Amino acid sequence: MAVNTGAAIAREIADITIEAEDLGELLVLRDISKALMRRIDADYRVIISLNSMLILLGAFGIIAPAASATMHNLSTIGISLYNMTDLIEA
Repeated sequence: MAVNTGAAIAREIADITIEAEDLGELLVLRDISKALMRRIDADYRVIISLNSMLILLGAFGIIAPAASATMHNLSTIGISLYNMTDLIEA
């Protein structure tokens, strides 16, 4: 890991180069990473729960396959729109 203002050789061989003056920004990157993993975990749970429910409702004939597909697509759009919001409030 290297900072952008570091030595050229350090930037060249580093796996990650951050656009910061110091390595203190790693704490910010860690917070972003934790928030992203929380969001991924929550989205995974919502998606699995919702799709399982839709499959069961369709399997028992409670809703039509077209309705199930429509609800699945709408939930995908909704989750995608939610994930376009800021990860960490400024």
